[in-house]
Amino acid sequence: MTTVPAGGPPAGPAGGSQPWVVLTASERGASHVAVKSPNQDAVATERAGASGVVAAVADGHGHSRHLRSARGSRLAVKIGCQVAQELADRIEADSTFSAQRTPDGAAGGQAGEIARLAEEFLVPAIVGRWRDAVLADVKADPFTAAEQDLRHSGDDAVIAYGSTLLLGIALPGWLILAQIGDGDVVGVRADGRPVQPVPDDPQLDGLVTTSLCGAEPRSDFRTAVVDTAQQPLVALLLATDGYGNAQVVEEWKGAFSKDLAWMLAERDLQWLAGQLPAWAARCASSDGSADDTTVALLVSSAATPSRAGRPGDDGSEETTIPAVPHVNTVPANVPAEPHSIEPVTMRQLAHRSAPEPVILERVATAPAHHRPASHGHETTELVSHEPETTELVSHEPATNEIPKLPHHQGNEESRDGRGRDDHGSGGR
Repeated sequence: MTTVPAGGPPAGPAGGSQPWVVLTASERGASHVAVKSPNQDAVATERAGASGVVAAVADGHGHSRHLRSARGSRLAVKIGCQVAQELADRIEADSTFSAQRTPDGAAGGQAGEIARLAEEFLVPAIVGRWRDAVLADVKADPFTAAEQDLRHSGDDAVIAYGSTLLLGIALPGWLILAQIGDGDVVGVRADGRPVQPVPDDPQLDGLVTTSLCGAEPRSDFRTAVVDTAQQPLVALLLATDGYGNAQVVEEWKGAFSKDLAWMLAERDLQWLAGQLPAWAARCASSDGSADDTTVALLVSSAATPSRAGRPGDDGSEETTIPAVPHVNTVPANVPAEPHSIEPVTMRQLAHRSAPEPVILERVATAPAHHRPASHGHETTELVSHEPETTELVSHEPATNEIPKLPHHQGNEESRDGRGRDDHGSGGR
């Protein structure tokens, strides 16, 4: 649980009470195309309260054990948005949340109370309803004989639907975030500085991920509350790991934030909406992560363009990527004129060709209901299982490509045997 202190100095224009617009795009990964598997990501947006919005992004696991993960991710974003709307109604019904801020940050006050609601209402409701929806889906459409052959002995039915979830709820004066599993949540200040309010999860080491189908999903959620009246943001990125894994530089979030802040100051939303599909497509390509890539970009109305400049006028030496429409891309909420699409600057993407992951199962000797904050109180045994063989198309990197960083190797993951992916280039 993390909250951004309400007493911090404002950064950028005051925009805490301004509405937000959400742009979305999703692209099927090259590794999924190679093995003829569908896009297992999902994205959804809804209104929240009288003037807020909610965006949800989910990444269904790609291993055959999670044979219905595309359904699982769709259920995750649908339920995430529903519960977020209920939370927004609760907050808007309580006038104390719109009153003068108490500058005590995470210690209490409005931010602390919203954080408590996220922890005690939002997370349990999402977990419980997602599980109920999965079991209802199995009852309505039982596993076929072919699907049963892919399941492991003793697997709970929900494992077949394994998925991550990233949720962003933008309300007047507040930004509420929740995440389980990998992916990236990046806030952008008007001056281009990045903000990462959601705490890191030490369990995510590039090989394993937490999941809605895990043994303890409520404990595995991380949440954050940002007081945007005091800490204004011009944008928020929610992205599945196919986006971040396509970047060459580990600290790509700073460059992304700087570039996006510049674009928001120079371009309008219609232009940006036309670029987003190209970002997702490049990351999902064999020159990027080759993984399904899905992004939801929340933009504050405070981020209004000041002049119609052109990307690259600042002397940037970044690679220009043309925005080409793709049939697998989810349309953005703000329509773009086909003839107005222009190139957007993006840093060169690394070629991802990681070895297939090893499944890591955690066997707890302590009672399941007792989960201390520190893993030091829990005895675990890691059991290694060689992954099944998956036929992939090999893409040798060109000689002028920047080598991938070691930390991206073996990108896909499993936790408690429930979050495994077998697309060697990071595909889910």
